[in-house]
Amino acid sequence: MHSQMSHEFASLQLTLVDRYVELGLGTYAEGLNRLTNFQRRLGLGAPTEPASNSQWITVVSRMEAQPSHAARVHSLMNDFEKLPPAIPEHIVHGWPTVGAFSIQVVGDVARTHFFSMDSDDESPLHPTKLGTRRNELHTVLSTVRASHPGLTSVVGGSWLYSTRSYQSLFPQVHVRNARVRRNRQTFQGMSHWGQFLDHQWRLRTNLADQFREHVRAWEGDDPCALFPINTLEVSSPIEAFDLPHAP
Repeated sequence: MHSQMSHEFASLQLTLVDRYVELGLGTYAEGLNRLTNFQRRLGLGAPTEPASNSQWITVVSRMEAQPSHAARVHSLMNDFEKLPPAIPEHIVHGWPTVGAFSIQVVGDVARTHFFSMDSDDESPLHPTKLGTRRNELHTVLSTVRASHPGLTSVVGGSWLYSTRSYQSLFPQVHVRNARVRRNRQTFQGMSHWGQFLDHQWRLRTNLADQFREHVRAWEGDDPCALFPINTLEVSSPIEAFDLPHAP
């Protein structure tokens, strides 16, 4: 299995693209660009509309030329094997990082990102690791607040907020008013797709099977509802984290 993608995970994402095209909602190239995280996982930058990365455009053209779903998966996986593993986004952008947490600063907002690289066999959210994760989050937020004294709020968006273990890393006020993400039309990262993988990048077949059933019955309404686990949006004032005051 490739470190960034498996045949099974690629095929799952392409089932959504296939149905998107079947319903007449857009072209195959548009579906690949909007509905999959392939471009990021290939290390070819963030998606744009229209697509602008020449390597990505070539990948898409090769897939479009294939006669079947299986052939398109095979074509995509060939590209994954030829390209070096993608550099994690927090490293590419130089986001402040401590352990599993990175912070993307946008104006006066700190957006949390979770990039666990634990090398053992246990989940990064195993009960024995939750104390470490809380310390990592507190440390990186403290560091960012010290260098960006104008920060006013902390936000996040992920399927992980639907799990008790991940919620427990944050102050209650931060997750109390979580909102289910609805009517999103792009799925280019892991905030939705990540729910189908375990901590060793293996496909969670029960969730994948539910997703396929939803996609088969899909008639073009809110695509967020196709995913078995809701992706939640969370936000709170930075003061909720009880951080040291910025100088």
